[in-house]
Amino acid sequence: MTKSFKTIWIVGASAGIGAAVVEKFQNHPTNADQKIIISARNEDALNKLAAGNANIKTMPLDITDADTVTKTVASIEDEFGLPDLVVLAAGVYAPMNVKDFSASTIKDHIDTNYLGNVNCLEPLLTKMRARKSGEIAVVASVAGYRGLPNAGAYGPTKAALINLCETLHAELEGSGVLLRVINPGFVKTRLTEKNDFEMPYLQTPEQAADFIYDGLCKNDKFEIAFPPPFVRQLKIARLLPYRIYFKLMRKMVTK
Repeated sequence: MTKSFKTIWIVGASAGIGAAVVEKFQNHPTNADQKIIISARNEDALNKLAAGNANIKTMPLDITDADTVTKTVASIEDEFGLPDLVVLAAGVYAPMNVKDFSASTIKDHIDTNYLGNVNCLEPLLTKMRARKSGEIAVVASVAGYRGLPNAGAYGPTKAALINLCETLHAELEGSGVLLRVINPGFVKTRLTEKNDFEMPYLQTPEQAADFIYDGLCKNDKFEIAFPPPFVRQLKIARLLPYRIYFKLMRKMVTK
């Protein structure tokens, strides 16, 4: 099974996983007439990524602005047609220990990581359901599986995304619209550079893009999660009773 996507919209494409996914589709197109629309807040980074590539079009966007998101979706539809595939990869991350607990930090994460994705999903779901076709992949994280030390701002937003995607995936059955979740482990980016601990199974953005590309193009499974050994360990941890789980977590906490 190899899919063909003529029009792809990648949000959060200026760096990290998003940029690597753009390059993967650019280097391995699934359609001879493939067009990739790339969006992020950093317009200079988008222009650099698109330079010399006639089939990559830039649409700068701040997903926290719902009105702008709606207008951007309409502009994409007018110019290129409604995308066949949308990858929502925009996000922010800051480690937050309990001693630095901050409502402001949490709000920043919710505004981008959760509500920003919701802002994109609203117009996309309406239009794709009317067309009765389309795929949307939302980048969450294995950090959303269960509470982890120093992830008090980030983890809950990813847990919320996973929950939302599970709900929408079930409700969209039979509509022609496929909604999926992408749950990466640790990926070496400017965001994870903030971590002061050893990150198990750390991958490059290019390795992450390989997993995402294969998952998007070769099957319709709800979840694309990687790397497999780390995902298996964390899914087992989800099944542990709290008594055992918290004992393990205490060993990870930096005092």
